[in-house]
Amino acid sequence: MSSTYDSPSATAPAVDVPPAVRLMQMVQGYQVTQVVGTVARLGLADLLAAGTRSSAELAEATGADSDGLLRLLRAATTVGLLAEVESDRFALTPVGACLASDAQPASLRDFAVMPTAPGHWLPYGRLLEAVMKGRPTTSTTLGMEQWDYYQEHPEDDAAFARAMGDLTARGAREVAARYDLSRFTRIVDIGGSQGVLLAALLAAAPRATGVLFDRPEVIAEARRGISARGLAQRVELVGGDFFTEVPPGGDLYVLKSVLHNWDDEQALQILTSAHRAAEPGSTLLVIEGVLPSEPEPSPLHLINLLMLVQLGGCTRTREQWQALLEAAGYRLDQVIPPLPGEYLHWSLLEAHRR
Repeated sequence: MSSTYDSPSATAPAVDVPPAVRLMQMVQGYQVTQVVGTVARLGLADLLAAGTRSSAELAEATGADSDGLLRLLRAATTVGLLAEVESDRFALTPVGACLASDAQPASLRDFAVMPTAPGHWLPYGRLLEAVMKGRPTTSTTLGMEQWDYYQEHPEDDAAFARAMGDLTARGAREVAARYDLSRFTRIVDIGGSQGVLLAALLAAAPRATGVLFDRPEVIAEARRGISARGLAQRVELVGGDFFTEVPPGGDLYVLKSVLHNWDDEQALQILTSAHRAAEPGSTLLVIEGVLPSEPEPSPLHLINLLMLVQLGGCTRTREQWQALLEAAGYRLDQVIPPLPGEYLHWSLLEAHRR
């Protein structure tokens, strides 16, 4: 299963803002997050795509309380999602347009919904507990582990899967452009969710077939998308548990945003499963963020903290990745860094099975 946590860069501090004001903006960030999530849930970007509308028109379309919605709309103008072009007439900004269902290159609507839903929002409210105890807060907050929660809440699970697919769509073409895939003939995407990344990889590897491997219930949902992309004849769909085994016979195995969900012991289990399935000399491509080895600010530090709160996993430095891969029987041969300004901070770690 792919991860929830491929988040974009944090917004850079505003120029010439007094420190106290900047701090107050940080503290109020939780309000901004929920404004964005609520605008996304209500589908306001789609409703405004054709032109300006009043709060009354939008309230009728969404079923929202008219006063409550007007307050939300004006808050959304304050954070840059909307513009009030005249009194009580609202329009999308370019930022708000990213929440439209048909936004290009991919919609961020579900990405905005996902972290504001209870499965993410409530555990992060107990960050102090996670820091003090060094373990996730999901079970104490939700009454179960994160993946179990998604299985119990299919609507949230669907939003999560769509959000991961949308984010992957934004980065998949860049991965294919940065890495030579033409030499491979069988690509196994481990934890590949809906197959968005695998589709992009196969487009860059015309001789290859693919295997999409994930939990059985995820694969059942992925089948329709694979067919819609015209890949039913090129992609084998396999359900299973990557802690125990993965499909054999690939000359390229791919793990994107999977291993950072897990601690070193569990990540080693996944890598060991891949190692058992792979032939000597075959390639493993790990697509993940790589923490700076030296002290420096990075959005990946925020993701690393989120891993602690949600799942007990971690984001790793190059040295930590190398040690983990070697423990599983792989040789790390190169790390291709993200392109400058790349949205998702994905590095490509190429390793070979010993």
